[in-house]
This record gives sequence, C-alpha cells and structure tokens, in this order.
Amino acid sequence: MTEPTTPAPPAPVCIVVKVPEQARYEAHHPETDRVMGWLNYRVEGDVVVIPSTVTVPEFRGRGVAGALTRQVLEDVMDEGKQVDALCWYVAEFIERNPRYYSLQV
Repeated sequence: MTEPTTPAPPAPVCIVVKVPEQARYEAHHPETDRVMGWLNYRVEGDVVVIPSTVTVPEFRGRGVAGALTRQVLEDVMDEGKQVDALCWYVAEFIERNPRYYSLQV
C-alpha cells in the first residue's frame, strides 16, 4: 500500500528584497536572481510615498507587482507608517485588500 503524499508547496513567484540605498524594493527570480521588477518609494516623515511599480515585460502576469506591493505594505504596517499610493497599481491593490485600508493617507 502506498502512503499518501503531500504535494510540495509551489515555488515562490519571486524573492522580494528591500534596497534602501536605491529607495526601492526589487523582485528577484528565485532560481537565477535576475531582477524581475521593482517598486520605487520615498519616505516623507511618517508617510511612504510610492510613485511607481515596474515589472520587466517578460515577467508580467506572474504576480511580481503584487508580491512587491504586499511586501512594502507589510513593512509600512510594521513600521507604523502610512502610504501615499501615487502608483495606480498600488492604489488598486489597496482597494482590493481591506487589510491595508488603514495605511492610506
């Protein structure tokens, strides 16, 4: 008789890394470390302003921008700051995820 197996968890879409010296978060390919996209930010007091999110064209549609956005919003929440989402993608992400509503300025 064969033992039931648990399927392996899916591989992460990307690895998100904060790069404070460039004021951005980067999404790296989990196998090649290639940059798949980035999210630019600037800190103004207690507000993190997010002007843009970029996904390298060949990686679009894989959840890269979502992973970047989720990570920055979690960091903002942990730091007790708020977000000014100038980037349309981040603004829509917040609208779709009530967990982050209170972060908006």
